[in-house]
Amino acid sequence: MPQTTSTPLGYQGALSAGVVGAVGAIPGTVLSFPLDAIKIRQQTKAVPFFAAARSISSGVGFSSGLGHAVTQKVVTRFPMFLVSAVAVDKAEVYMSADRAAYAGSAASGYVTGSLASAAEWNKVQKSVGAKSSRSGGGGVVQRSLRAHGLVVGAQHAWKRAHFCGLRNGLFDSVFFGSKRALSSRGCSDSVSYGLAASFAVVADYAFDVVTKRLLALPPEDPLGRSGILRAAYRVVSEEGLGVFRGLGAKTGEFAVSYAVTGACAATVIKACDGIFLKKQED
Repeated sequence: MPQTTSTPLGYQGALSAGVVGAVGAIPGTVLSFPLDAIKIRQQTKAVPFFAAARSISSGVGFSSGLGHAVTQKVVTRFPMFLVSAVAVDKAEVYMSADRAAYAGSAASGYVTGSLASAAEWNKVQKSVGAKSSRSGGGGVVQRSLRAHGLVVGAQHAWKRAHFCGLRNGLFDSVFFGSKRALSSRGCSDSVSYGLAASFAVVADYAFDVVTKRLLALPPEDPLGRSGILRAAYRVVSEEGLGVFRGLGAKTGEFAVSYAVTGACAATVIKACDGIFLKKQED
């Protein structure tokens, strides 16, 4: 039999969840960005941790990459938290709350990851020190369209968006499902957010490597036709454990970023509740 939620989410709860994700993403991204830059270098250049750290210490692509990183995280996490809250609430009509946390978040993650793919594409290009002079500058989507024409250029942009969506769907499913489980066992917001993010990083890491390498390619380059599953399998089979180079940096990055978001959650929700209450009184 379908199961219904005992307490409807409401638009205020959904908005509060979205604001938690967006506001917490700003300090979390700034504090964790050095690890993010190291991770991208390790994933795309296949270099050891300390070699990647030395390369970002030179400042190549660092400051500009930070701006794109904050933009991407805010653009992603506001709808990530908001749409996940709505999707999970709707999924609870058809399944248990625990299962809904995984299923609803998978669907919402695909949508939000796809929509934020252009910002992530720009961030990765900046982080690897890519130049935009080959086709007259501009954003990565525009460069792809100029280089390949409308149809093929749009297909290339869509493939990158599709890979980002699939990876984010897996991440969000593991993150929100694990966060719910940890919170129900008495963990604080900061601990449950940080641990759940770490679990999700490990689960989606091979997909993330494939996606990052795809985004690191110049928009003018042609793309293969492999899907993300086949591409991930090929990378793992060819590189073995080497494909997990950067896992430590990414786990640290996300643990810090999401723990900060969790630490902000109670304060942000309280502020949102105060705004909603004042609006109702007016």
